[in-house]
Amino acid sequence: MIYLKQLILDHKWALILAIITAIIIAGPQAYFRLAHEDGISSQAVELIPDSPWTPRVTEVMDGYPTLGSIYYKEGKGDPYLFQPLGSMTVGYMGKIFSLDINDTLLLSRLVLPFFVVLLLYGFVYLLFRDRLIALCSAALVTLADPILTYSGMLNFLHGISPASFLGLAMPVNHAMIFIPLFAFLIPFWLFYTRRTWIYGVTSAFFLGLNFYTYFYSWTYLYAFGGALVLLLLVRKEWREVVAMGSVFFGGLLVAIPYGLNLYAASHYPSYTEVAMRFGVVASHAPLFIGFAALIALSAFWLWFPREDTKRYVFGFALLLAPILTMNQQIITGKIMQEAHYHWYFHKPMAVIFMTFLVFYLLGRVGFGAYKKIVAGFILATSIFAGTFTQAASYLNDPTYGENASIARQRYAPALEWLNTHAAKEEIVLATDQMSHLTVIYTPLNVFYHRAAYATLAATRGRLLDAIFTFYRFRGVAANDARKVFYDERKFISWNIYGIYYRQILGSYEAIPDEKIEEILGEYLTSLKIPSDLWIKEKLQQYDVQYVVWDKRRDPDWQVGKYSFLKEAAAFDGLIIYRFVP
Repeated sequence: MIYLKQLILDHKWALILAIITAIIIAGPQAYFRLAHEDGISSQAVELIPDSPWTPRVTEVMDGYPTLGSIYYKEGKGDPYLFQPLGSMTVGYMGKIFSLDINDTLLLSRLVLPFFVVLLLYGFVYLLFRDRLIALCSAALVTLADPILTYSGMLNFLHGISPASFLGLAMPVNHAMIFIPLFAFLIPFWLFYTRRTWIYGVTSAFFLGLNFYTYFYSWTYLYAFGGALVLLLLVRKEWREVVAMGSVFFGGLLVAIPYGLNLYAASHYPSYTEVAMRFGVVASHAPLFIGFAALIALSAFWLWFPREDTKRYVFGFALLLAPILTMNQQIITGKIMQEAHYHWYFHKPMAVIFMTFLVFYLLGRVGFGAYKKIVAGFILATSIFAGTFTQAASYLNDPTYGENASIARQRYAPALEWLNTHAAKEEIVLATDQMSHLTVIYTPLNVFYHRAAYATLAATRGRLLDAIFTFYRFRGVAANDARKVFYDERKFISWNIYGIYYRQILGSYEAIPDEKIEEILGEYLTSLKIPSDLWIKEKLQQYDVQYVVWDKRRDPDWQVGKYSFLKEAAAFDGLIIYRFVP
């Protein structure tokens, strides 16, 4: 108890920074409640900012923690493609306290950033044994990240929000990427320097957990482990090689269930196509590692002190890892979404080591007395930048800010009606916004979702059926179809091929004309069946119970003419139909 009290006193500023960060992250959502407590329903208003992880949290809270099929009724037992641990952590956090989804997100925005700051601070402090460096690193990575780019800084100086909210404000990730990352690095560093077995076992356990949180986490960490072992081999430190290698072997043991899941997923008929939709590009070409990683590696090589050999080798391995992660395709032949490595690993590590070098070089050139002043400036700037980003995003962001959240409130009565009248797991047909909110705020499934392409249940035929159904409701005839398909090539590209063409050709609209023609041909063939028969068949095939027509977003739909769709309720331009075969 005395040790804990002293530990808190010694690192009280880290606790204060963690509390400030949590308040900044949760602030917009909490303020929205206070500012709009009168006349605003509890539904469809608080996703500030929105994210693909929110439906996954709801899916966990609905009793499907493995995320086999987040949007569809079928496929709930399929192997998962999105690692579930982060969503499970947030979802169960809400279930423990019997919270709804909005309160669950608010709680997670208070709790998770708090631990991110403490873990990041703890790692940097143990690595460098300097509180100022640890505080500044934690503040820069969590609060100042949006201004650590040229465009972000330029916007910031012009009074424009440098980002759409801070990364830690996103539900689940970024926080649930950083927590297991630094929860591994802390005991692993202690094991490397002290060789105490408990640290080795702990680090292996947390390394294994990274397999269940984010694909890019474990691949980055194994690139780091490979670089570290390689450096130790060069130095002929054989015992170190065995010790460090044992941790990474232990991580693989923890990851056995993940490996079995991945093996099962890879044998699904739809796996290859779904992998393509994730933006996996076949290539063996090397990639540039990025300016942040390159600058940090160069500065490390030139100025990082080499007296502490263990720290030097450890740091060198962390900064060499980007070379491996950005060029693994030379061996595997598969280019991943390399920006994810930059956002979550390369840039934060670059910030940590560059922060150390700033303070180290200040001392070397005789300005060590100014370290506290520099630290104060960094901390104040970071806190201000984080606060400004959150506040400006809340006020001005056209998609996820205050006004957008108020506008989304029009969906709340329809969602409440569905919660009252529809049975759990029934299926709703709706377009983009309504379908997205349905899987967040109700225990129902949907016929269509903008992110459904990334699940094993999303066969090409199913995705085509969804967009063809929408075109049928719009009355798109054979003589109009070509113009509509070419005008809406982005919509078609996203919903059938995911991010593939954005990844390999630079934009969704870059989908080749021959692909548009191919899908157009299939649509024209489907028109041989009259729309009333075709739509009824698809609703039966996919067991749809409700159709929600958003007249504002889809004014040209012709839902009312189908006798098998009976109007059940209407709310501010949203008409709910019950399917009666």
